[in-house]
Amino acid sequence: MRLFVLAAVLAAMTPGFAPAQPRHGRGRDIARTIADCEERTNQFRRSFRYALDRSEYRGSMREDELNRHADRLERMMNRVRESWNLERDPGKTRHFVSEALAASQEINRALMRGRLHPQIRRQWSIVCAELNHLAEAFDLPPIRW
Repeated sequence: MRLFVLAAVLAAMTPGFAPAQPRHGRGRDIARTIADCEERTNQFRRSFRYALDRSEYRGSMREDELNRHADRLERMMNRVRESWNLERDPGKTRHFVSEALAASQEINRALMRGRLHPQIRRQWSIVCAELNHLAEAFDLPPIRW
């Protein structure tokens, strides 16, 4: 019996047998990625609202659609941050990241159908890169924009 206990302890201490542990600092990296992504989406949202107020979409159904998707993205990013700050559990936060990515795909589709200021498109491409970085941090597939 003693030999069995000793073997179990040695197996647990051997790197090949131990369960995978999060990489040192990965939590800080994820927190930074979330903060960066949320900051970029908030900047985009402000610029986007300003641009919509001055665009051909003003008062149209397309403007309502774009606003709805942008609001959803903002809400989902808030939930990503809140979930991560509360739990620090990638598995529990992954769902909200998936929802944020789904909202961003809808925004992307709507943006590709319309004409907006080139600055908005540039900001959106930065947001897309941040969102793919976020997807990578949560082991989700990147989006092909």
